[in-house]
Amino acid sequence: MTFPRQFLRVETLVGENGLAAFRKAHVVIVGYGAVGSACTAALVRSGIGHVRIIDADVYDVSNINRQFGASHRTIGHSKVDVGKAELLDLVPDLDIETVQRFIREGEMEDVFAAFADGVAPQIVVDAIDSVDAKTALLSACVQNGTRVYSSMGAARKRHPEMIRFDDISKTSVCPLAREIRRRLRLADIHEGVACVFSVEDAAKPTKPSPDKRPVLGSLMTVTAAFGLRLASEILNDILESRVVCD
Repeated sequence: MTFPRQFLRVETLVGENGLAAFRKAHVVIVGYGAVGSACTAALVRSGIGHVRIIDADVYDVSNINRQFGASHRTIGHSKVDVGKAELLDLVPDLDIETVQRFIREGEMEDVFAAFADGVAPQIVVDAIDSVDAKTALLSACVQNGTRVYSSMGAARKRHPEMIRFDDISKTSVCPLAREIRRRLRLADIHEGVACVFSVEDAAKPTKPSPDKRPVLGSLMTVTAAFGLRLASEILNDILESRVVCD
């Protein structure tokens, strides 16, 4: 099997079969912000062949410090539209779909719908901030039997070396993970959600926003590390057949 030369170093590391598995993988990324965009870029650069990115937001100037695709040129532009253009520039034959909307409970059709080639997603990446939407998405993935990789709180952290990866049942310290665990237990879900989280205590907000809500400070050194860790776990799970991509 012959692959584009841009994947030479990937194939050299993981072998022809490994790269072939990446190319067959169908991944849905829900939330194309700081964590989601970093995860997606790493997956696509590594050879993942089919992606769907879901996000309703547009770029704001405050996104520039940490989000792939955010620049003064793209302020006001759809995140998924910018993302699609950039990802196709990286891999011209990438099978990419975009959905510009927020995910809500009972509205998961865009997450689980088959791709254009008729193959259902094997992997879902949860990189959304809303607690209600996150809980609904994770519950739906577990109930649907779809492997899901979730990002817990990356804001208000400064130390990427304190990032961990484990099942939701084994998370600690992170307040978001604690709340998601509580909500999932109410739905009788106690495990089965793979997630990246930090054991660093969150810093307190130091600056109010113009609308009086606290600003959640964040650094790309941490948010991108969250996304890269998610991508790494996904790639290794494919290679080790914990996720089978036919």
